Amino acid sequence: MTNDRTETARDHDDSAMIDRIEKTPQEQGRAGGNLARDVGTDAAMQRVRDPEAQEGVDKQDEINHGERTPG
Repeated sequence: MTNDRTETARDHDDSAMIDRIEKTPQEQGRAGGNLARDVGTDAAMQRVRDPEAQEGVDKQDEINHGERTPG
């Protein structure tokens, strides 16, 4: 007796593709480049001190990364 689901799984084996996939960052807030990574790191540090802390990109972060000029 054959199991149709088993046969279908063997026909559509994705293990080779899955093995080639690059690992994703552990923290989504760090994805997206230097600015996002730095702000994500700052946010993680803030949450160590205060679990309720909220961190976002501010003007100084953008100036530090060359995305904005001082006014």
